[in-house]
Amino acid sequence: MSERNLMSTEALAQWTVKRAQALGADSASAEVSHDKGLSVTVRMDEVDAVEHTEERMLSLTVWVGSRKGCASTSDLSERALDAAVRAAVDIARVSAEDEATGLPNEADLQETFRDLDLWHSFEGDVDEAIALAQEAEEAAWQTDERIVNSDGTNFSTSSGEFTLANSLGFCAGYRYSRHTLDCAPIAEDASGMQRDVWWTEARHIEDMESPSDVGRQAAQRSVARLGARMLTSQRARVLFDASVAVGLLDILEELLSGRAWYRHASCLEGRLGESILPRTISIEENPYIPRRVGSGVFDDEGCAAKQRWIVEEGRLTGLFLSSYSARKLGMRTTGNLGGAYTLTLQSEDTDAKRDTRSAMLERLGTGLLVTELIGQGLNPVTGDYSRGAAGFWIENGKIAYPVEGITIASNILTMMETIEAVGADTFDSGVRRSGSILVPDLMLAGE
Repeated sequence: MSERNLMSTEALAQWTVKRAQALGADSASAEVSHDKGLSVTVRMDEVDAVEHTEERMLSLTVWVGSRKGCASTSDLSERALDAAVRAAVDIARVSAEDEATGLPNEADLQETFRDLDLWHSFEGDVDEAIALAQEAEEAAWQTDERIVNSDGTNFSTSSGEFTLANSLGFCAGYRYSRHTLDCAPIAEDASGMQRDVWWTEARHIEDMESPSDVGRQAAQRSVARLGARMLTSQRARVLFDASVAVGLLDILEELLSGRAWYRHASCLEGRLGESILPRTISIEENPYIPRRVGSGVFDDEGCAAKQRWIVEEGRLTGLFLSSYSARKLGMRTTGNLGGAYTLTLQSEDTDAKRDTRSAMLERLGTGLLVTELIGQGLNPVTGDYSRGAAGFWIENGKIAYPVEGITIASNILTMMETIEAVGADTFDSGVRRSGSILVPDLMLAGE
C-alpha cells in the first residue's frame, strides 16, 4: 500500500476489506473518513477560544460465520491498519454467534447515488469565523440595554469526506459540511438575571440565519424571561412552541427504533397500523432533500432509505430499522442505521394564514406556552413523561408573564393522541420540522 493510497478514503476502505478477507474473515465492511473543523467562541467582545480539529478515522467490522468483530484506528499507517484488521478478526473468532448479524442484503444497498449538494466548506479563515460570532454577540448587545453579560457566542464549522466499502462490492461515499452559530446572552433587571439561547445550523453558510438575526433573537428571548415566576400546581392547556415541539419527533425516533422494539423497550411496540396521532396529522421522512443537515445518500451500512410516511393520517406506518434490527424482528431494513433522516410533522387542518403564532396563542386561551424543556424525563417502556419546563403563562390569548421552575407531566401516548392543533409557525432545525403543538390537558407541578 503506497503513501498515495493512504490519502484516498476509497483506496483505504477497499484495501481494508480485502485484507480482512485475506486474514480469514468471511465478510467485512470498512468506513474511512477525513474531517477538518474550526470552532471559535467569543464572549464580552473578547475571543474566548479557537480550536482546530482534523481527524482521519477507519472503522472496521468483520464477520467469521455469524460471529462479529469490530476495531477502529486514527493511525492510518499500514502497520496500524494491519493491526486493526487483525484485532477485528481475532475478536470475531471468539465472539458469541448471532444469526441476525452480518452484512445487509445486497438488494437493500443503495444503487442511486444522487448528488444532494451536502458539501459547502467554510472558505474563511479564523478572523472571518471570529467576525461572524462577534456580529451575533454585538447584535445581542444592541437589542436591549438589559443585556449585560454573555455565556458566549460560538461559530463551528466542519467538512470532510468518507467512503464505505464492503465485501459485497459496495464502495461509495461523499463529501459533507456542517456549520453552526449559537448565541447565549444574559439579561438583568431588578428581578434578577435570565439567560436564553438561539442558534442556526446548515450545510451551507448562505442557508443559515444571519448572525445579527441570531443575536437579536437570542437577546429577545433572554429579556422576555425577566421576572419569571413559578406556577401553582394545576392541570392546564399547553402549547409547545415550535422550537420545542420538534422534540416530539426525536421521541418518536427513539420509540420507533428497531432496537427498542426487539428489546421490548418501547410503549409503541406492536402498534404498526394503529392510530397513534389524530387522523389529521402525518409525519414524513425524507433523506433526499438537497443541502439539508438531515439528508444522506445512504445509511451507515450502505442501505438506501426511502421518502415515506412514518405516520400517515394518524396511523403508524413505519419504523427505523437497520439490517440487524430488521432481522431480529423478521422485517426488512428501512435504511436507518445511524438514525432517522429529515422528519416533518404536518397537519391537514393547518392553514398558513389562519394558524399563525398569535392565532395559536388565542386558541390556547389560558394556559402555558412552553419555550424550553429541561432534562430527558421519558420512560420509553411505559410512556410516562415528566420534564422541567419554562415559558409563559397565557391569559385570554395574550402573554401574561414568564414562568420557570415547573414540571410538566403526562403520558406520551396520551399527549400524542390528544393533540388539538398544529400551528403554521414552522420551526426548521435542519433535521426536524414542525409547527407549535397544542395539547389540551397536562399536569403542571409548581409551588
